[in-house]
Amino acid sequence: MEKLHLIYRTVILTLLLGHWSCRSGAQEPKKDNLESQIEIVSQQFELWKNGTASFFDLLADEATWEVAGRSPVSGYYEGKEAFTEEALMPILERFDGPLKPELISLSSDGTYVWLHFKGSTKTKMNGDYENTYLWKMQLQNGKIVHAVAFLDTYELVQLMQTNTTGMKKTMEETKGYLGLWVTKDGFIRQELLSNNRYDEARGTRKSAYQGVYKVNGNEIFYKDDTGFTADGTFIDENTLHHGGYIFYKK
Repeated sequence: MEKLHLIYRTVILTLLLGHWSCRSGAQEPKKDNLESQIEIVSQQFELWKNGTASFFDLLADEATWEVAGRSPVSGYYEGKEAFTEEALMPILERFDGPLKPELISLSSDGTYVWLHFKGSTKTKMNGDYENTYLWKMQLQNGKIVHAVAFLDTYELVQLMQTNTTGMKKTMEETKGYLGLWVTKDGFIRQELLSNNRYDEARGTRKSAYQGVYKVNGNEIFYKDDTGFTADGTFIDENTLHHGGYIFYKK
């Protein structure tokens, strides 16, 4: 009987050791992977800080990037090219030099890498731009495939409302908003009429949306005839950000 008990204890011990060994072996790659992701982000941030590379070189071509909050560039961007052209470049065009980043913290929650930092630079209108950012990023194969950017959108709105062309009057004063505004692909065509009504076509749908609008400074506020409301910002005389889209004056 004692010999039988000894055999049972040996079998149980072997199973337990095997179980913990398997668990340890399964967890180790995950730990190594997260440490590797943090190291990749850390190295790219240092290159960015030293002015030898852009942090956005780390973006995969198919990456999605979301800018949280309510600002002229807030929204969801599919692909590196769309994010660069529609969100990043309009911001960089207002800087008189590169953004100078200063790391606050870099961590991971097991799924996402969290980058917390401050950024500052001079604007082309000789102003100061300062903001604090928190980027939530997902990496695959050493590249960022998804990110959400949290920041002080008030500072971003102030920056985007700064006119880089030297125009001293607002769009409200110049009435430069009147006329046709079209997205880059030509799919959405919004006409702002002199009677403070708008008529928006989408694709082959003429007058897909109609309603009234009001311009206040460089801001525009819409109320559709069906009741819903929206707003937008004139970045300059020829660029309007509205509803997650960029419109150009025709």
